Amino acid sequence: MSTDRVLRLISRTIDGVETLVNTESGEIFIDVPAATPQYIRVEEGDTIQEGDTRSRTERELESPTLRKWTVERIGRGTVVGTDIETGERREWERESLEKQLAIGGLSTNLTSFDRMNVTGGAKSPGHRGETGEESLIVVLYGNDARRFIQTYRVVDDESGGGERRVELMEPDERVESFDPDLRKRFDRAVEQALQTEGYVI
Repeated sequence: MSTDRVLRLISRTIDGVETLVNTESGEIFIDVPAATPQYIRVEEGDTIQEGDTRSRTERELESPTLRKWTVERIGRGTVVGTDIETGERREWERESLEKQLAIGGLSTNLTSFDRMNVTGGAKSPGHRGETGEESLIVVLYGNDARRFIQTYRVVDDESGGGERRVELMEPDERVESFDPDLRKRFDRAVEQALQTEGYVI
């Protein structure tokens, strides 16, 4: 996790799905559903907007008809935001807002990648009976409930004894549209995930 804040998670059923929800002030954190690495994190200063980042493109979410708010305060029972267009104050019941985030009625802006998974190491199929090459799949989960997948090719063998070098083979195209700061955070998270498994880019 990127934050040192202590999470106090309780189990709650949202639309028939078991979900873990943080109860402390200052941050909304939702494990949705509870059994997967997918999560939603909203901190004070983040943006909440109408629409679901998981099912709509960024271009669709930029529609002027979809409202956006800057989160000013996250309390135990209520959340306060300011409409980015009009400056009007909006107050939500926290549990209702968490439900809207969990089911996709509302989304937050992508700011961090706190969960990741590296799989693979097996040879990918080659051509005409060739052995193929070893590849790794890195999955990063963003705080907006989306996941990003990139495939890396292992470019050296295990004879060196240290970290093994990899290079990007199949990028997640959405990463190309990240602003420079978010792209640095993404790249750093990928590097950390690979280093944990003994690989270096």
